[in-house]
Amino acid sequence: MELYKKLNIDKKVFNYIISKLKRVPNDFETYLFSAMHSEHCGYLHSKKYLNDFYTENNFNNENAGCIKIKDYSVFFKMESHNHPCAIEPYQGAMTGIGGIIRDILSLGANPVCLLNSLKFGKIKENKTKYYLQEVVRGISTYGNSVGIPVISGETIFEKCFNNIPIVNVLALGLVKTNKIKLSCAKANAYIIILGSKTGIDGLGGATFASNVLSEKSSRSSVQIGDPYIKKKLIEAAIKINNLKSVIACQDLGASGILSSTSEMCYKGNCGAELYLEKVHTQIKTILPLEIMLSETQERMAFVVEKNGIEEFKKIANDFELEYSIIGKTTKENSYKIFYKNNILANIPLNVLCEPYLFNLKKGHKKNLKKKSKNSDLKKLFINMINDENFTSKKYIYSQFDQEVQGRTAFSQKENSIGIQYLKEVSSYIAICCKTIINQDTTTAVKNTFLNLYRKLVSCGFEPKGLTNCLNFSNPGDKYVQNDFLDVIYELKRLSFEFKMPVVSGNVSFYNENKKSKIPPCATLAMVGVLDDEKMLIKPNIYKNNNIYFLGETKNIQNHFEYEINLKNIIFDLYKNKLINTVKTIGKFGLLTALTKNAVFYNVGFKINGLEELYFKEYHSGYLLISEKNIDKELNKYGVSYFYLGKYLGDKILFENLEFDLNQIRELYQNKLNFEMEN
Repeated sequence: MELYKKLNIDKKVFNYIISKLKRVPNDFETYLFSAMHSEHCGYLHSKKYLNDFYTENNFNNENAGCIKIKDYSVFFKMESHNHPCAIEPYQGAMTGIGGIIRDILSLGANPVCLLNSLKFGKIKENKTKYYLQEVVRGISTYGNSVGIPVISGETIFEKCFNNIPIVNVLALGLVKTNKIKLSCAKANAYIIILGSKTGIDGLGGATFASNVLSEKSSRSSVQIGDPYIKKKLIEAAIKINNLKSVIACQDLGASGILSSTSEMCYKGNCGAELYLEKVHTQIKTILPLEIMLSETQERMAFVVEKNGIEEFKKIANDFELEYSIIGKTTKENSYKIFYKNNILANIPLNVLCEPYLFNLKKGHKKNLKKKSKNSDLKKLFINMINDENFTSKKYIYSQFDQEVQGRTAFSQKENSIGIQYLKEVSSYIAICCKTIINQDTTTAVKNTFLNLYRKLVSCGFEPKGLTNCLNFSNPGDKYVQNDFLDVIYELKRLSFEFKMPVVSGNVSFYNENKKSKIPPCATLAMVGVLDDEKMLIKPNIYKNNNIYFLGETKNIQNHFEYEINLKNIIFDLYKNKLINTVKTIGKFGLLTALTKNAVFYNVGFKINGLEELYFKEYHSGYLLISEKNIDKELNKYGVSYFYLGKYLGDKILFENLEFDLNQIRELYQNKLNFEMEN
């Protein structure tokens, strides 16, 4: 079998390489192309469509993007680690956290918080319990050890993830804007690797993540994380990136030394010469190809001017981190690899870093099965409170340190939103995430975007920026192509309508195996900013508080004007002390939101009316909680609202139905723990 076929390089892609290279690559070079022109590194099926978002002059072609707060930049990025977690969930989750931290770190930003979005199968499945236990253990082990709080997230249980867990993680970091370090090299400088010795773990990780999972998928493709070295690497990298002599920085993630060094030089319109025998390695017998493609964790690459090398060495030694000067940048458009005076590869950088890009087609859409409407409210409510998606996720979040670094203002643990105080800018930030699963994708993207927007507003925040992690199955499938394009086009439309910069993102294809494939599964995460502490809307619900629904129950035409109007009304009501809490109504409807609030604050409720919203997934409104009767004030704004009832007693009462709050709370708090223990 020809080598390119063995390495799963598409024939179109290989012919493209030959035409650009004007020769057939040698075996060593073919391995390099198999990584750089893989889906994971090259974004072959998506790159063409990831332009033209509203970006507000953000950083392009970097590991992460940012929003600006005063003279600082807040960088954030979400990525997937689905394939590694399906094979080795503990290490897969650990290295997912490690990799996303490095993405932030490479820009000079100090990582200040983490978020995760986890999707598993039904909880009664033994495989689900294993995946859940090990993924959560991996995230907590790494995040807690490295000293970065996990302040928010979401966990979803659905049958479609029984065999394929989806693990998306986000890191957020802070850096003074004039200290940002980009990944753009320049000629006549030195390339230095800092951190762990290069080993053979994670070999083929990029190509492994670019294909359908199978029984042949190797655990050796999964990297091994070390949070204790990462802690030192974080502190050392921040100091090193402050040196004027350091030109560029890039983390060693997918394809290791190959991608980090070639991409920096490609962006800087310069070349590179690498001498692989100079790389500090774990074993003497490691092969040159293994050195190039290893995805050993806890490593960073720097491009440093000659006059800065001694300062670099001093910082590395102070933190007891190993380093090696592995090559230099040149004025040529070439990427040359040497090993003990032998040249192994000589490739023009534009050929190595500009992969073949596929065209996708719209117009192929599956007919979604419409759920039969059940009008039995009692049965619907009982099913809701017994669903693992309703139950407390304390089993998960209790394993994460949310207070380390002392920035976390409060974490609404069950509401997928976390809030931190950034003393550097005297401002609060809030971050939350939400996932679209197996729905009409265009409508689902809109509803998810708007729900995140309202979550931030409900805490007093001005929504400022968005990232995403888009998970799909095989991109060769015409239905997958259509769903992917639907998500992209709707996100672009919303980003311009709301002038919301999409600062970064990630696409993960091939999430499938012989048994199953995932449905469209797009996670969005949004960040908000608040400068005035007095406008921080903290959750408070007490007995005899009135419950209002603010908003329309019908479809909205101009979402931007409508949402801005509601936001201004809410901020005005809170400023005038007319409301004490604002809550959003998410995926599972009005009764889910009210019942969760009742459980959290230990007070029942009685409502009447708006039955059409009881179990409706998403709609355009907020729950306002007030000690006062505010009908008169709400009428002044000329906006639709509805008085629902009150929080009171220890019962849940609606439409002549009655449920005991204590029994619901017991079920809510203990169901997940019980399932995990049995």
